[in-house]
Amino acid sequence: MSLRAGRPINLIFIILLIFLGIVLLYGQQTSTHPSPKDPLASNLRPNVPLFNSWSGCMAEKVFNESDHKLFWGKFQIWTDECDEKAEIDQLNLVPLQNSDETKFALLPVETDILVGSQTNLVTLGIGKDIDAELLYKQKLNEIGRNISFYGADPITDVNADLYSKIGKYFPFAVGSDAGYSSASVYINGTYVNRDVVHVDLIYFFDRILKIKTFDNIWLDAEGAEYPLFDIFQKTGRLERKGIKFCQMSLEVHSPSETQQIQFMELIKQIIKEFRYGIHKNRNVGHMRMYLFNFGDSFCVKKFLTRNLYELVAKEESDDDYEDNLILRKSNN
Repeated sequence: MSLRAGRPINLIFIILLIFLGIVLLYGQQTSTHPSPKDPLASNLRPNVPLFNSWSGCMAEKVFNESDHKLFWGKFQIWTDECDEKAEIDQLNLVPLQNSDETKFALLPVETDILVGSQTNLVTLGIGKDIDAELLYKQKLNEIGRNISFYGADPITDVNADLYSKIGKYFPFAVGSDAGYSSASVYINGTYVNRDVVHVDLIYFFDRILKIKTFDNIWLDAEGAEYPLFDIFQKTGRLERKGIKFCQMSLEVHSPSETQQIQFMELIKQIIKEFRYGIHKNRNVGHMRMYLFNFGDSFCVKKFLTRNLYELVAKEESDDDYEDNLILRKSNN
C-alpha cells in the first residue's frame, strides 16, 4: 500500500524536475538575446550618418536666420539643398499620389521582426480621398505586410463610407483641445468654416485608439496644426504619455505673422533636438512635409536598411551630446 501511495508522489517529483529543467534551459537561451526591455538594449541609440549630414546642413541655415518671413520663404530651398547634400534618396521613400498631392512613406525593411507584419496608419483629415492610403496598402501587401487604418474627419458625407472600406472611421476633428468650435473643412470642392466637434489628440491616441507607437500619421488639420506643435518636442504631450510616431506627413497651412514665428521656432527646436528629419518639403502656399524619427531605435530598425545606421552606446548626457553635435556642425 505504501508503494502504491508513493507512485503518484514520485511521478509529481519527476514532472517538477522536468519543468525546472525547461525553465533553466529557457533562461539560458533568452539571457543571450536581450529583449526590447533589456537595460542593455535601452542603452543604445541609432547613429544614422545621412541624418547627421542633413542636420548639420540645416543647422547652418536655420540658426542663422531670425526673420520669420524670410524663414518661411526660404524653408523649401533649405530642405531641398540639405536633402540633396545628405543623399536622402538612399532612404527609398515611396511616393504616394492622391488627387491633390504626393505623400511619402517608408516601407518596413525585409529583416524587420519587431512587430511581425503589422503596420498602422492614422489619417487626421481625410478630405474625401483615400487614393494614397490604398496605394500604401498595395505596396505593403506586395512585401507581405498588413496595415491597420484609422481615420478621423468631422465631415461624414463621403468620408464615412470611403474610409470604412479600409479601416475604422471616426466622425470628428482631432485637435489640441476637446470641444465644439469652428474649423475649415473641405465641402463640394472648396474650404468653408463649419462648427465641428473636436477631440483632444492625446485622448484620441491614448484612450480611444490605445496605441503607443504609430508607424505613420498623416496630419492635415486645416490650420489647427499650430496648437499641436508641442507634439514634436521631447518635452511635449506625446512624450509625456509615452506615445511616439515613426513617420508623419504634415501640412502647415498659410500662416499669419504670429504663426510664421511659431513655425520658425518649431523648426529650430526640431533641429536642436536632433530627432526628426524633414524631407521632400513643398511650399504650395502651405508647407507639405515628410518627417521621420531618426532618434528612435525602433523606428530606425523597422524602416531603414541595415547599411544606413549603427547602434551605439548613449552618452552620459544625450542632450548635451546632441546640442554639441549640432553646434559643431553649424560652426563648420
